Amino acid sequence: MKKILISALYLLILFCITEFVFVPTYLFYEFWWLDIPMHILGGFGVAMFASSIFSYFGVKISYKKIFWSLMIAAISWELWEYLIGQSEYYDWVGRLDSVKDVINGIIGASIGYHFIKK
Repeated sequence: MKKILISALYLLILFCITEFVFVPTYLFYEFWWLDIPMHILGGFGVAMFASSIFSYFGVKISYKKIFWSLMIAAISWELWEYLIGQSEYYDWVGRLDSVKDVINGIIGASIGYHFIKK
């Protein structure tokens, strides 16, 4: 249970930094690359959170389960960004940015999975 709380707290802190520091100060627009490490860290956090929940319930952890947990979280995040007007999908650049964000999340989840398996 402690691992679940720690990984949930990690994700909450990451979310708060993003929404209450980076967005209001327009840092994502000032530093185009800042979006990349944030999505990688988010993917890492989702992998840790999912593995903690799986471990708590005695479910065997596999890359496939971590991957699908990340996909649910990443697609939900991109949909939320669209709904609040933070992302624009009327051109190919906006759609490509979302694909890039999901790929960065997959990279973070893959790193997290390798940490879990060690």
